[in-house]
Amino acid sequence: AKGAQVLLAPTINLHRSPKCGRNFECYSEDPLLSGRLAAAFVRGVQSRGVATTPKHFVANDSEFERNTNDSQVDVRTLRELYLLPFEHAVKDGDAWGIMSAYNRLNGTFCSEHEWLLTTVLRDEWGFDGFIVTDWFAARSTAAMANAGLSLEMPGEGRFYGGALKESVQSGTVSEAALDRIVRDVLRTMERTGALDGDGDFTEGTLDRPEDRAVIRAAAAAGSVLLRNDGILPLDPATLSKIAVIGPNALNAKVMGGGSAKVNAYRATSPLEALTERLPEAEVVWEKGSDIDRTTPALARPLVDGRVTTEFFNGHEIAGEPDYTTERAELDVMAFGAPAPGISPDAFAVRATCAVVPSVTGTHDFRLIQGGRARVLVDGEVVLDATEGEYERGSAFFGMGSVEIPAVVELEAGRPVEVVVEFTNRDAVLLAGFKLGLLSLVEEDLLG
Repeated sequence: AKGAQVLLAPTINLHRSPKCGRNFECYSEDPLLSGRLAAAFVRGVQSRGVATTPKHFVANDSEFERNTNDSQVDVRTLRELYLLPFEHAVKDGDAWGIMSAYNRLNGTFCSEHEWLLTTVLRDEWGFDGFIVTDWFAARSTAAMANAGLSLEMPGEGRFYGGALKESVQSGTVSEAALDRIVRDVLRTMERTGALDGDGDFTEGTLDRPEDRAVIRAAAAAGSVLLRNDGILPLDPATLSKIAVIGPNALNAKVMGGGSAKVNAYRATSPLEALTERLPEAEVVWEKGSDIDRTTPALARPLVDGRVTTEFFNGHEIAGEPDYTTERAELDVMAFGAPAPGISPDAFAVRATCAVVPSVTGTHDFRLIQGGRARVLVDGEVVLDATEGEYERGSAFFGMGSVEIPAVVELEAGRPVEVVVEFTNRDAVLLAGFKLGLLSLVEEDLLG
């Protein structure tokens, strides 16, 4: 549906710690189960002419300090646990690609690990596809090329490209290594039909009733009730009032975030589902706690309705927008073109919504930007980050700014118009913004 030729999946690292932020992408803590599932997934995707890249090769089982940490693993443990899912994906699934990990393995970065990428993957397992770095995981030219790394991502090469040409000319990378890189890339293009020149790679939609039925059945069948003290099942006829507590009850959280996030066609929150299922009962909600590392983008219940998002070609917001859409949250993020018909090289965005505060008092708008933005409340500029230098933060894969605050006084129940004007000027690869709102008034989150 997305018109993609390569899928950056499946993630088949093992569940080793509940604190690993990408566990939701992985299959399990069991290497055999993970490998069997991976092989089947790979065969299914590639049967449609789309390459897969099982990831992250290997022992990338922690997100904390993932760009610098060193996974120390003895050979037997490595073979029996961490390598096994990838071995299945290659031998049983015939994967056309592999993604190397950010971390070091026993002292050597995985993208530069010749024993891992050539001795094990290619020579022992017979892998004949391409090996791609994780995004911004490249750290060298000669070491990666000589180890067997095929492709640096994202965007134009910093360590490959011109640097690779110079390394071949200087003799630090052999012509044979360069030939292998070229063969890997051309073979992938041939397998996916990219060399045919007649493919339609524009993004479309795929929202079919039969798919929704399968997804619902799979979700229900995959749910496990750990304990029942006799309370369940509840009798709807006997319920008069239900308290739903928790920040994720109001806005549906149907997946994890980061690079694995996709925009669902629809999502029903627990609060919505219970309210619809129990029309005779009073269903009340309280937030309960704050769980976010950074201030979440403005959305319900603070946003009344939808966010009107207008896109303009060029860095100026002027005239009629070139594309307009409605969104649930006050944020935009794009690696390339942010919307149909919009140039990724130079674009601007105007996002408008009505915000209804829940308490009276001091509030803090918090902006994260990958580019340049300003925030207006009822037509008045309350935050202008279009000039100046801002420190990078952890959001937007490390390419966004730290949170930029603006203190305002708001009144409970009184709507205000909030507008974000954004341009991708000064953005580095990823362009976008996120605007959140935090009440500085002490509240009882349990009601």
